Amino acid sequence: FRGRRGAERAQAANLLSASRLALAAVWLAAFLSGERRPEILGSIALSCAVSDFVDGRVAHRMRSANGFGRWLDSLADVVFLLTALTCEAWARAIPAYIPALIATSFAQYAIDSVVISGSSIPVKSRLGHWGGVINYALVIILALAPAPRWPGRLLREVSPLIAIFYLAAIFERALNYGQARAINRSA
Repeated sequence: FRGRRGAERAQAANLLSASRLALAAVWLAAFLSGERRPEILGSIALSCAVSDFVDGRVAHRMRSANGFGRWLDSLADVVFLLTALTCEAWARAIPAYIPALIATSFAQYAIDSVVISGSSIPVKSRLGHWGGVINYALVIILALAPAPRWPGRLLREVSPLIAIFYLAAIFERALNYGQARAINRSA
């Protein structure tokens, strides 16, 4: 009994991460059915943000952090964020290039981690981390105060600046490729 309970507790962080996959489906269903009220979409967005904030801490506290959990965390983030932001782009709350750049950045992150770095865990970047924070902020703002309210309208206006940030994060990671190749050649 004790071993089973310990194994269940060890999976708590993974369940928190996986909840974002389920909440992505709930967001999509609410959005498609016209239930775009802030109390619905805002609750989903805030639940996902809290889940993302807490899951890593739970994994470390339970001493269950591993490669699978880190990949699940990253995948759950991008599935939820792309679902929400693609819906918002469809509604013309933000330009479609915002979710497209997030998808490109995540693909680069996954390829970099597995193929180029040969890592079994995701390879983080400084700008990529802040990109994740920006992504959640975008979703929360659009969920709680969509256009034509001023925060939602402001996001549409500053979208080109947000795109420049995403391009900088993609470029930063690409620069690391050159540095890694130079190190490998000299070794």
